[in-house]
This record gives sequence, structure tokens and C-alpha cells, in this order.
Amino acid sequence: MCQNDENMKGLRRLNFRDLISVGVQDVDSYTFDEYKENGKEHLNLNGYCIDCEEKGCNKANDDETYQLKYISHGTHSSDFLLALDETIDTSDWHKEPILFIYETPSLHYGIYEPVPYDKYNKHPSKYWYWIPNEKSRVSYPARFCGGYGDFILSAIITFRLSNVYMTNLVKCGLNNEEGDFKGLSFYKEETINNCYRKFLEKEIDIMKPKVIFTVGSLVESKVKKLIKDSYYIQQLPHPAGRKRYDHYKAIYFWGITQALHKAGIINTNEGCELAKMYLEKY
Repeated sequence: MCQNDENMKGLRRLNFRDLISVGVQDVDSYTFDEYKENGKEHLNLNGYCIDCEEKGCNKANDDETYQLKYISHGTHSSDFLLALDETIDTSDWHKEPILFIYETPSLHYGIYEPVPYDKYNKHPSKYWYWIPNEKSRVSYPARFCGGYGDFILSAIITFRLSNVYMTNLVKCGLNNEEGDFKGLSFYKEETINNCYRKFLEKEIDIMKPKVIFTVGSLVESKVKKLIKDSYYIQQLPHPAGRKRYDHYKAIYFWGITQALHKAGIINTNEGCELAKMYLEKY
């Protein structure tokens, strides 16, 4: 679990009350186990954040047919571990808080549920975002093109990280009626800033991460502008190019290893062992 129960409760409220409402009796203690008991779906989705809609900044900056529609939520390493089909002893894992920030939701992928709410009809994720189903143990690098949750799970296990939080910079995707999407460069600055104030700023304040991994140069530049020099940021390239997979798995491995070492999370000996493992395996 998260190293501080109050921290986890704060993340649960942000994700399952303020961002999307899953309608459970005690949102503070909502876990992946309860999600599994509910048939692997968020039941009773009955509301979501409409702050950008109320402020009129819910549309793309170049095409108003693209509006904020698909809604994601954050996921903690404890959720990933509960999703495993086996129990892993994490007593000797690294407990320092770490944050991975991706861009935005993109395509539908069959995970969103249309929910009419307060004259709007946005589509919150009906599945646990990043890990919709139970998982088996994976080692680095699990695929990360179209399966970012699998990649983060492989990093959690390989680097032995028990306090990771994964989220999007902007929680809602820009989509049209056909389901096509526009990326971060098409979001209005007001939209990005508003979502940061409502969610990401609070997530960062709760986690107080030793390292923030930003996925893609655009996410890095936006996050640096928002948080200034408050936290150590390590950029990882956006892994959208499937043909570059072999190249990217090396960049990601060394980028993560270097940042964990610089932040004092792993020592030099562990870094050398990780390097040896990577060279022998890949």
C-alpha cells in the first residue's frame, strides 16, 4: 500500500469522488480488490468533473468538434500489485514516492462508459485505468506502445518500487463524435492549467515525489512551467513509435536507473547490478 494511509485516502478522493464518482459507500478505502468483486468494473458511475465545461475551456484550440470526453484516473503501485495473480513480498522494496506523468487519454479502447451528468455526456473509464484486468508478473520491458500500464508494472517489479503513482497531465481526452483524438498541443492553456490546479497539483502535493518522470518532451515542458524547480524531473521519450521499440527500451531503462540513482533511491552498487542484468538479458 501507499506508505501513508492518509496519502492514499487523499488520492482516492481525488480520483473517485472529485474526478469521477464511482458511487461506493466508502471512497477512502476503495481498492482494486473491491473493483474485482464488482465484476472488474467501476459500478455506479454517477458524476465527474465538469470544471472546464463550466469555464468554457473544454474544446480544442483549433476545432470545436473536439471536446473533453474520455476521462482517465490515476493508479498507485499498490493497485498494480493487487491486480497480480500472485502475492509479492515488497518488504525490502524502495518506499520513496515516484510519479509518472503521461499526456492525456486518447482513443476509446473499449474502456469508457457514457454517463449523462448535469447536461453533459462525458465518458469516464468504467475499468480501473491503466490496469483493467488482473495481471501476471512481468519483467522489464513489458510492451509500452498502447499498453502503458503493463510497462509501468514491469518497471515497478524490476526496480522494486512500492510507492509509484501514474497519471495523466490532463485527465480528459479531446475527442470528436467519431472517437478520433487530438494530442496535448491542441489543448487550450487554460484547460491544462485548470486541470493542473484541480488535480495534478494536489496529486504532487500528496505524493511529494523524489522523482517525476514526464513522458514526452511536451509533458516535460508543461510540467516544468507549472511546478518550476520544486521537484526533480526526468523526461522519458514518448513511446508512440512502435518501430523504435528496441531503441526505446534501452533509453527508458537507463533513464529510470539514472534518475533513481541521482535521487538517492538506489545506490551505486544496485545501479551496477541493474546495468549488469540489463546487459545480460537484452
